[in-house]
Amino acid sequence: MLLSRARFLIAVLVLPALLWLAAFVTLGRHLKVWEGAAIVVACPVLLAWLRGRQLRRERQELESMRDSALW
Repeated sequence: MLLSRARFLIAVLVLPALLWLAAFVTLGRHLKVWEGAAIVVACPVLLAWLRGRQLRRERQELESMRDSALW
């Protein structure tokens, strides 16, 4: 549970801040409000999608091992 809270905090606080700093360095300007809001919304969504994909892949590997053990 603690790990999921830490990931949530990273997704909501740290990643957007890093992207904001990277945008300032690469674009040479601060992000507009709507760009910052889009990043704040996109980071947790992206991490949730990646986590779901990882869990799906682990579940498929486990099912594959179970199937091979039955043969």
